[in-house]
Order: sequence, then C-alpha cells, then structure tokens
Amino acid sequence: MSGVLLRGRGDEGQAEDPSRMVIRLFGPLQVTRGSRTLELGPPKQRALLAVLLLRPGMETGVDQLIESLWGGEYPAYAKNLVQKSVSGLRGLLAPVAGLGRGVLIEWSGGGYRLDVGDAEVDLYVYERLAESGIAAARDGDVPKAAELLERARTMSTGPLAEGLDGPMMERERLYRQERFLTDMEVLAELQLELGRHRDVVPLLHYAVHKYPLRERFAWFLMLALHRSDRGNEALVVYARHRTRVVEELGAEPGTSLRELHARLLLQDPQLMVMSMLRESGGAAASRPPAPAPLPSPARRVSFG
Repeated sequence: MSGVLLRGRGDEGQAEDPSRMVIRLFGPLQVTRGSRTLELGPPKQRALLAVLLLRPGMETGVDQLIESLWGGEYPAYAKNLVQKSVSGLRGLLAPVAGLGRGVLIEWSGGGYRLDVGDAEVDLYVYERLAESGIAAARDGDVPKAAELLERARTMSTGPLAEGLDGPMMERERLYRQERFLTDMEVLAELQLELGRHRDVVPLLHYAVHKYPLRERFAWFLMLALHRSDRGNEALVVYARHRTRVVEELGAEPGTSLRELHARLLLQDPQLMVMSMLRESGGAAASRPPAPAPLPSPARRVSFG
C-alpha cells in the first residue's frame, strides 16, 4: 500500500509494557503482547483474523467468512476449518491474568464478533488520524491537518495483511490503497500551502516513482520543484510523465498537468504564491467512501 518514506512509529526507546497488545494489519499481519510476537497459526487462520479485524464490533456469519476466505469455490470442510480457526485464535488472543483485556471473539447468534479490547490496531489508529486530519483541513486548520496526516502516513508500512489470500483481502487492499493515496495527495497539498515545498519533494519523488500514472503526484512534484528553484527538474518530470503516458496509453497528460507545464514554461509568478487549497480543486474535502458491507448469508455472491 505504501512504504512512503517510512519512519518509526514513535515508540522506539520506550520500555515495553508487558500488557500492551499491538495488532498490525499494514504489512504482514502481526500481533505482539509486550515484547513477544504471537504465532497466529496457518494462513487461513490468520486471514480469518484479518477479516474480523476489518469488521470491528460487527457480526460476521460463518457463510460470510467462508465467502471472504475462499470466494465461490470453497472446500467441503470450510465450515469446520472456520470453527477450528476461531477456536485457535481464541486461545492465542485470550486475556492473560495481569496482562490486559486481550482480544475476544464471541458468538452472538448472527455470527462471530471481534472485540479488540484495549489492543492497539495500526489500521484503526491510521483511520482516526486521517479522518481528523481531513476534518482539520475542512475547518481551515492547515498546520494541524498536515501534522495529523503526516502521523497517519508513518502508520502505513505496507499492503494490508500482506501475503494473505482471499477475495475480501484483495478488495480491501485496493480500497485502503485508494484511501491512502488520496490522503497523501491532501498531505502534499497542505505541505505546499504551508510553504514546505523543499520538505515535500522527497515524498513526492517516491510517490511519482511508485504510482507513475497518478497525475496529481506529478502535478504536486512539478510545483514543489519549481518553488524550490529547481524549475528544470520540474520540466524533466513532465517530459518523463508525458513519454510514459504516450507510450503506455497512447494519450496525452491530463488538462491540469498540461496547464501547469505551460505556466512553468512561461515562468508564471503566480505559481509561487497561489493557494494550493483553491488550486487543487478541493481534494482536501473528501475521501473515498467506505466499502459496502458484506452480503448476508442468504445471498452468496463473490466479493472479488
């Protein structure tokens, strides 16, 4: 999903709390209690935990779990494997005397429901930070919005539940990546608004390299370079992007990018002072909508 100029999560050098449970969904799924990393079992058991973590506090029926893990073609023993996996996870994640609440998986008639208790889940932390950052941007508090989105960025350290298969995992990875990229576009927008064009250049270089057809990153990078007295490099970014688009898609860059390129060639003085939040077309005002809920067990359809 990301890996954009990753830095530490801010907990280096702190004494490890033996009761602290941390669950990481970004990158390979990992659960730690204190300094100990828990062995989560075989891939389908880990994938089942990931599915439940993506539906916090919600009931998920056995049929829904089967659909999430295998899609329409599932083995005859799928229901037994789900039940066995739930049992295994309960034993691993259950509260330990004196070591916090643990993570509970409960059955409540309609399905299994996961309660993370006081565990820290990186995805949930990311979402809280990003949503607060977007809200601050809407309210016009640009420094706070940039700070919150920068903190959110450092939480995202890789694809969601990396290495785990299943229709729901693929769908969620695409959705979370889109949310992340939208948030990073807003972050770049805010940093430029704050005059931090030199600081944001490395992040944008990375983003353009990793997502070369996402033109908004190229647009921001060109402007950041121009404002950093690196105008020739900004023109090189455009030339490389245009070559890629022409060769791979048989098209020209989008209107916004072409217009910026023309203004760069003219050395338009307004490029140094224009407000990013107005020029951006309101990117800071929205995020991709949440995905639709899983279908009920009565209607078996593919999530893929």
